[in-house]
Amino acid sequence: MKKILFFFFVVSGMNLQAQYTDIINSNKPGRSMGAYAVGRKVAQVESDLYYETNKHEPLGLSQENVGLNYMVRYGVWRDQFEIVGDGTLLYSNRSTDGVSAGKLGFQRTTFGVKYLFYDPTFLEDINVYSWKANAEFKWRKLIPAIALYAGVNLLEKNRYLYEVMNDEYTIATPKAIISLQSHPLREVALVLNIVGSNIASIHAQYSYILTLTHNLYDDRWSIYLENEGITSDYYKDSLLRGGVSYLIDEKFQINASIGASWKTTPTRYMGGVGISYRFYDRYKDIEYEAKKKARDKQNKEDAQIFGF
Repeated sequence: MKKILFFFFVVSGMNLQAQYTDIINSNKPGRSMGAYAVGRKVAQVESDLYYETNKHEPLGLSQENVGLNYMVRYGVWRDQFEIVGDGTLLYSNRSTDGVSAGKLGFQRTTFGVKYLFYDPTFLEDINVYSWKANAEFKWRKLIPAIALYAGVNLLEKNRYLYEVMNDEYTIATPKAIISLQSHPLREVALVLNIVGSNIASIHAQYSYILTLTHNLYDDRWSIYLENEGITSDYYKDSLLRGGVSYLIDEKFQINASIGASWKTTPTRYMGGVGISYRFYDRYKDIEYEAKKKARDKQNKEDAQIFGF
């Protein structure tokens, strides 16, 4: 789970400059994107099925939406780098003045890459003799890891809210995210995303997502609270979400969440359940190759020194 990476760094004994952990690091159940990548030769899928109802009384509109959010992440090149494909398949039933109409389609399809540019080195300061020293709050722990995401939205039409130009979206528009992730306490993580979507178009939308997660005492349960703010020329909103996730094993996580809007144009209520699954993991091959190269190099140096 992405928000408890620090704990798993401690117990796994991995090099803190690497992104890989033996435990799946999922972005779910929140909507924010963590700063850390999955690791080279690692692939995982993250998805959730959700239901939402919203009502815009001044416009006389109401909707019931059933959607499937999905994300596939794959680590290549370096431990800090990953390829991300994500989107939403949505069925929406809209009612206007007693007349209903349903629509099924891809609300959003996005492909992009993410790279971790900065990982705070103070995480290495672990006191093996004092649990209290490791668990106490330090201001410097608020210094975040920093990752940048760049992607492209494809055929982003029919957003199923109430825009007046639903079918006039550009075929491809840029999307960018600045992801900041800090661990003020050992079992607490704070993630902030600053997002720009459909940049350089008439449908440009900007938002932030702030996610606070706490890993519970048994290291399998985790709870989170999230606030998302959205602004654009055609739509503004503020959403509050919360939920829980459970780690079934090292590769499989389940989650559930609920949420609501803070405003009434429209009034939105939502809830969902989801899974995250690491279905491909060949990172150990990289470790083996690195150790083998180091061993071969040492053998050659020994042969030059000792003559064998």
